[in-house]
Amino acid sequence: MNNPTIPRGGMGTLDVLLTSNASPSSPDLLNNFTFTLQITGPNELQFSPSQSFGYLTNSQYIFAGDSTNAATGSAGTVSTTVYKNDTFVGNDSTASGNPVSLSSANTPVLLAALTLDATITNPGDSYTISLIPPSGDGSMNSSLQTFFDVYNSDTGGETSAVPFTNMLPGTVTISAATVPEPGSMALALTVILISVGVVGVRRLRRSEPV
Repeated sequence: MNNPTIPRGGMGTLDVLLTSNASPSSPDLLNNFTFTLQITGPNELQFSPSQSFGYLTNSQYIFAGDSTNAATGSAGTVSTTVYKNDTFVGNDSTASGNPVSLSSANTPVLLAALTLDATITNPGDSYTISLIPPSGDGSMNSSLQTFFDVYNSDTGGETSAVPFTNMLPGTVTISAATVPEPGSMALALTVILISVGVVGVRRLRRSEPV
């Protein structure tokens, strides 16, 4: 991935993609997820507190046509871990409760498209946007920050989970401010890639207590 740049004072878009290494004949299944992203760097590149969440209706979105959050138009929150607006927590589930099948044949898919704000930055700054934690077994029993699972709303239990790892953290460099055309906004695109279905431990199944 080329390291994209955002002009100081400008805005950028972060695409969060999910890919699977499962075979089409034995896909990864999930109907529920939460992910946490955190920005680190010398100053304060931020997640915009005014996210549009328009990606919920994108045909490439993981739960396109069956998103619980599409009805409300909101799919996450911006919060503070080290400095203001440095953290984003996204989540969604299928409205039907049915899981989607993910494999090497139909991924990557879109998890989110988020707006970044470079107002409190300096030219030359470099920022990393990372998944928290960077890897895991995919179960909410292990981490409430990031998980990818099948959740049974009738029983209130998790029936399976998919291991994940942050394959490609997003890196953003700040350039000198530009003078935009009236009414325009400087945009740059960066991508963060999350992989599910770790080879050899592709799916973790957990039994719920009776």
